[in-house]
Amino acid sequence: DFNLYYAAPDPWHISHARFRDKVLRRCMRSFIRGKSVLELGCGEGHLTQTVFRKARSVVGIDISDVAIARARSLNLPNAGFESADFLQASFEGYDVIAAIECVNYLSLPERGAFLEKVAREHAGKMLLLSGPIVDYTRHFGHRRLMHEFKTLGFTSLGFYNLSVYWHPPSSKIIASLIKLPLGHILLDWLPESMIYQRLYALRAPKRA
Repeated sequence: DFNLYYAAPDPWHISHARFRDKVLRRCMRSFIRGKSVLELGCGEGHLTQTVFRKARSVVGIDISDVAIARARSLNLPNAGFESADFLQASFEGYDVIAAIECVNYLSLPERGAFLEKVAREHAGKMLLLSGPIVDYTRHFGHRRLMHEFKTLGFTSLGFYNLSVYWHPPSSKIIASLIKLPLGHILLDWLPESMIYQRLYALRAPKRA
């Protein structure tokens, strides 16, 4: 029950990840500017407010009605919010679907069903998907994801590193350096073994 997580505001400390927000804005700007966006797993609307503000319109969906109530209280001029399970919600009618740090909570069969749903209901359009890629064997390993995308007919438009994995401790030095002015430019040059989160920009297959 995700409402239990939201007993106190911002349970995942999302609002503290200002560097992550900055990198997401840089990576997604060209994909969302002036577009209609369906934001899955929107939580309390933090990313809606800080990252998706250049979108023409945003519909945020989250399974927690507590989180949705807080998101609505932001009174964002370009956004509306709905409490729903995004595996059951309609994906039709949007320019872009954004699934930022939420699909990694699904089981592998659920993730497959999610991607099939995007391919079926969002054909030929943009999917922006991010999550941690440190678990190479089970969840968000880069090779596994790329294989799934290719198998289902998605076209990769690029992927972007969002943050550094703070293990081993020596990586903390790199993580600190990239937070210096213009340091984020180095992110996409780092080896995969150092990366914690990655954003994938994909185009769903067109209908036959």
